[in-house]
Amino acid sequence: MTPGLLGGVSLLLALLLSLAGFALALFAYLQGDGRLLKGALRAAPLAFLFAALAFLALEWALLAHDFTVRYVAEHHSTQDPLWVALVTPWAALEGSILLWGLLQTLYTFLASRKTLDPWRRSLVLATLFGIQVFFFGVMATIANPFEAMPNPPTEGRGPNPLLQNHWMMAVHPVLMYLGFVGLSVPFAHAVAAMATRRYQTWVGETRWWTLVAWGFLSAAIVAGGWWSYEVLGWGGYWAWDPVENASFLPWLLATAFLHTAFVQEVRGRFRVWNLAFVTLAFASTVLGTFLTRSGVIQSVHAFAEGPVGPVFLGFFLLVLALGFGLLSRTGREVSEEGGLRLFSREGALLLGAFFFVGWGLVVVLGTLYPLLVEAFTGAKVSVGAPFFNQVSLPIGVGILLLMGIGPVLPWRRAGQEVVRNLLFLLLALVLGVFLGILRGYTLGASLAVGLFLYNLTAVGLLTWEGLRARKEAGLNPWGLFSQRRRMGSLVVHLGVALAGLSIAFSQAYRLEAEKTLYKGQAWEAAGLRMEFLGVRALDEGRRFAVEALLRTDRFGEVRPRLHFYPQMNAPLAYPRVIYTPVNDYYFVLMDFDRDKGAWASVRLIVTPMVFWLWVAGGVIALGTLYILWPEARPRVREAVA
Repeated sequence: MTPGLLGGVSLLLALLLSLAGFALALFAYLQGDGRLLKGALRAAPLAFLFAALAFLALEWALLAHDFTVRYVAEHHSTQDPLWVALVTPWAALEGSILLWGLLQTLYTFLASRKTLDPWRRSLVLATLFGIQVFFFGVMATIANPFEAMPNPPTEGRGPNPLLQNHWMMAVHPVLMYLGFVGLSVPFAHAVAAMATRRYQTWVGETRWWTLVAWGFLSAAIVAGGWWSYEVLGWGGYWAWDPVENASFLPWLLATAFLHTAFVQEVRGRFRVWNLAFVTLAFASTVLGTFLTRSGVIQSVHAFAEGPVGPVFLGFFLLVLALGFGLLSRTGREVSEEGGLRLFSREGALLLGAFFFVGWGLVVVLGTLYPLLVEAFTGAKVSVGAPFFNQVSLPIGVGILLLMGIGPVLPWRRAGQEVVRNLLFLLLALVLGVFLGILRGYTLGASLAVGLFLYNLTAVGLLTWEGLRARKEAGLNPWGLFSQRRRMGSLVVHLGVALAGLSIAFSQAYRLEAEKTLYKGQAWEAAGLRMEFLGVRALDEGRRFAVEALLRTDRFGEVRPRLHFYPQMNAPLAYPRVIYTPVNDYYFVLMDFDRDKGAWASVRLIVTPMVFWLWVAGGVIALGTLYILWPEARPRVREAVA
């Protein structure tokens, strides 16, 4: 048994089991036959088993340097270190789709264990199995990761150098796919709810799934920003690259859904909006994959071009047709009872959701506009970071304002205590802006200080009121922290506010300087003194590295690098980043004397508060985990006779 044969057979069996599961689940719904549903439930773990076998077969082929498999020959070499070989399955198109298929079978298996009424359970499984059929069908036809190589080479090409230049690529894509695929479960529940006309309870049943997917997407976006910051050598973490936008869009739509779903759980409102948001969120993951893997866009992230573009576009349209086809009937059948009070918690939550969806619309239009112009006129245009930054600024400010005021507002009329809290929030906002201006900050940075203090005050007020209310009710005040959803959400909000503060300062106060230094020459920039000691060349097998030796007065010896890969004509920068709570010091080797190593061109970028952006990502992750962490079950004491 060879890796290629094992992988090919496993893929085929996973496809057949997905087809069988889809048919059994669909007919179980149509005929109301519980036996067919049991058959579909049995197919879920078996499909996951064979998908896992296929993935392990690809890992086996990579570790065994089996160049008879085309994917291995084109994306692996014997010089690759172990960790690079292990992450190579998602280095290109076919392996990425295999990873998606594996995770899809995992989510389907986990979702199949959730107890629902047989009608909705059948449709949830049918939808998830249908998604599996698509991905395994793509692998069985036009993107087979186990396609044989007719004349196997003795050495492979190796993966894209950008994927092997930093360990974060072992983490970021997996987190992203866990988030993308995770949104298929809420979508499947929404389809089942619309088909069976049970529009209310599904949001509570899928809240956990949505939050899991949202948490993975949040972690993936932060990890991707960190990778961009550490690898690409430009000193930034977000460039509004089309593929960055494609990952941001599902996060925005999932965030909108999480907020309006809360209203539906508590008040029974926004049922049509929630179904629309979930459909758009999952459809946007397919759109993101289409943009990433079809080759229609130019991006440092879009590593693979292949024949899958039209197929993914068709699947994207199919998802929209299914979701909005059912939604058209739902919209006629569901009506909202009572008027909406804008100055209330539900009004703030809906307005916040519209902010997120509107932001998503801006991202879509800005990303696709160059493609549409080229398709219809042949002209090449670009929509860059200045456009996205200019439009995103007021949206971000609006979201941060609603994030503080929304939880403070009541569901109905505002009482005297609410008015007092709103005055506290206004005072915190004005005080923060005033302090920022006094310190000489720009108006934008001062506003960021005010918004952070405003949200910090909101978290403090809500925590204090919760403690006081429990004490007045005769309960243990500290039991408030066992209310995981409430307190975890406040932690997430605090993390988002901290991220906003970090982004504002890092954009406003970035300093950049570049100088060509000769051996022994000293240079002082941004309050840092450094001396160039020379360059050193290193042969690391899979690549050739050159590093500049810089002795600094604050951080000791710093060694920014250039990496030379056989697959690339130009070297790849590997910056050296010194993180501090106040400023990051970012050293980039731009060029060097290739004859004698007598000089080197060095760029220094000093950016404030980037360190706190990664801290904010950690705070958001901790808040999400706190919400998801299962609550301890109360102990039942047996009566003693």
